[in-house]
Amino acid sequence: MKRKSELVLKTLTDIKVYILFLLDNTGGALDGDTLTEIIEESTGEITFDYGECIRQMVESEHIIPDTIDDKTYYIISKKGRMVASELYDSIDESFRERSLRAAIRHISFSDGGRQITASITEGEDKRFHVTLRAHDRFGEVLSVKIAVNSRAEAEAIKSGYEAKPDAVYRGVLFSLTGRFEYIS
Repeated sequence: MKRKSELVLKTLTDIKVYILFLLDNTGGALDGDTLTEIIEESTGEITFDYGECIRQMVESEHIIPDTIDDKTYYIISKKGRMVASELYDSIDESFRERSLRAAIRHISFSDGGRQITASITEGEDKRFHVTLRAHDRFGEVLSVKIAVNSRAEAEAIKSGYEAKPDAVYRGVLFSLTGRFEYIS
């Protein structure tokens, strides 16, 4: 539920910066429905202003739309990232944190055209090197390489990533940031 004292998106510019913040921090494309769910979960409201802001940002090339199987996905452009990164601090910090927690639950490699790869190579040191990668149409999203002592362990890591790439991605984010919301 929205609390009146927490309403921090007062202008269309605030809304635009907030949407760019969400797209930038989820690490990839979000479909319109998921973006709406995150906004509603974070603000407790949905108004026509959000749709209008998205339309304007597409026109100004701050976000890029892509339609896959009748579903429109949005991703922040380089231009959007450059402009918005200077404005993120204009949004209340606790609101950004709550929104990020809501957005994290929606991070998914299964949507948005992401492709995952996993490979195993044997090194000169007789250790097995597992490389895990994820790409979307805009480039690399994840690249992790780890060396283990047995092929069985390498195979387990590879198959675990292939089965649940979202969980591995969130685990890496948790390890790097210490934010428990990535694994909750």
